[in-house]
Amino acid sequence: MKFPMPLDQQMPSIVEQNRDVETFVVQASAARTIYFKDPFVPLQFVHFADVHYETENWERIVEYINYYEDLISFALHTGDYCKSCQEAYVDLYNVCKPCSRPILNCVGNHDTCLNRAYDPSPKSVTHSLLFNRMDGWDVTFMPGESSMTYYKDIPESNVRLIVLDCYYDFEEQIAWLKAVLDEAKEKGYHVITASHEFSHTLTRLEDVSFQSVDPFSEIASEASEKPFEDTIADFKDAGGIHICHLAGHYHHDRFGYTARGVLNIAVESATHWPFWCDGKRVRGTRTFDCFNVVSVDVNQNLLKLVRVGNNCDHYLRQKRALCYDYKNQTVIADN
Repeated sequence: MKFPMPLDQQMPSIVEQNRDVETFVVQASAARTIYFKDPFVPLQFVHFADVHYETENWERIVEYINYYEDLISFALHTGDYCKSCQEAYVDLYNVCKPCSRPILNCVGNHDTCLNRAYDPSPKSVTHSLLFNRMDGWDVTFMPGESSMTYYKDIPESNVRLIVLDCYYDFEEQIAWLKAVLDEAKEKGYHVITASHEFSHTLTRLEDVSFQSVDPFSEIASEASEKPFEDTIADFKDAGGIHICHLAGHYHHDRFGYTARGVLNIAVESATHWPFWCDGKRVRGTRTFDCFNVVSVDVNQNLLKLVRVGNNCDHYLRQKRALCYDYKNQTVIADN
């Protein structure tokens, strides 16, 4: 077989290429034995970002979710569904094979560009491209026309997921977010927030494998000063439990805290385009794919990440499975 694999040859199964992390995916979804009488079941879902309209990468993620559907509740794509702009758009939901679990979407910066001149798109147009297939999402949208801001409650896991829009209607979102966080605190939910970019610039990076060590900030700014940081941090300061903020955008792994103590996690890009990654992405190998299986167990304040696909950087550092205590900010396992 030629290396790299030609486009006219079918890729090996993503499930078979990642059998070595199957035990992690199984156990990340597991609770303690029933004799502990923990009240909530762990939540497990797929987090990916920056698919940039690559049909093959999307379909392989769907293949993985469909195989492990008993262990995965849904998927969340945190932005950049289009390639470079809306002129380079494929309706992946409708042209690709269906997923047995809902794939939630989120607006990215490239999704807001009409053309390669990066002229801004009206919100209604962006919405029509990213939110035209919402079967089974079971989410509550912020009121307003063409809203791309919503939350999803998973009561059996005691988790509220809040997905934010980094590019339109900031003032309305801040007021809505405060109310939704206040309600989550009253109900005792642990909260995950998500958007395409960080909640704010990271000032403290954790020494974990899911953290690129290349100094990308020396060649391009990674600063992010989005308007939601203070609202999230105020929620934490008032006693609310914030698990993490999930993002994409940077195309490489990041895991760290803002100055106000908000944990942000960015996943490496799902597209195989490699130039902001920390290694090659070669068709025919597992490096071609990249996403995280994310698990949360609120009974023990555990956040777990399992890497499917590209699990090694050019320093030969492995990133396979991480278990993190988000309450005490300590690493339990980093395999």
